[in-house]
Amino acid sequence: MDYLLERMQAPGNVSLRVVTRPDKLDVIAYAGRRGASVITAHPPSASASVRLGLAGLSPSAIVLLGFPDTIWEPRDGFRRLLEVVEAGHAVALGLFETRDLTRSDVVTVGSDGRITEVAVKPSQPASPWIWGCAAARVEALEGLRDDVEIGRYFDELSRGDTDIVGLALGGSWLDIGTPEALSRALALAVADATAREPK
Repeated sequence: MDYLLERMQAPGNVSLRVVTRPDKLDVIAYAGRRGASVITAHPPSASASVRLGLAGLSPSAIVLLGFPDTIWEPRDGFRRLLEVVEAGHAVALGLFETRDLTRSDVVTVGSDGRITEVAVKPSQPASPWIWGCAAARVEALEGLRDDVEIGRYFDELSRGDTDIVGLALGGSWLDIGTPEALSRALALAVADATAREPK
């Protein structure tokens, strides 16, 4: 979580909200020490967590979305996404290239930077890009439902009138949310390091 909060605070003047279960006493204590507001609940999905975090915010407010079980670069990624939304776009997705596409939300982007599709865990990925973080106006997220994955909601937006764009952040991205994902991430890191060794 420290990794994510550091990146969210990088743009400056950011209010942090952490949504977690009431039994996660270590998370609650840590988030409090970092100056975050803590919302305790039992959300049934990531979308429900986001909806809880949006409660009471102005429709025009800009929110940053990230997941504590991912590690990514660059450190200023959220600042760059924030600038895109401040420039007039409703939603900006931070895009990364990864070799673990079938476990991710794969994003297709048009030549104008607009998102044309977000495919959740596709068996045949149509692009090398996934989204790993986001910035959005609250009003663009008001249609998010508890029973719809966030990636599927972004796909719905891409097929409508919402101005949703992708920004290639150009850094690394790793999912470490489960023991299996962590093992895969370590294996990929070792494979990449081996491939870069001089022959």
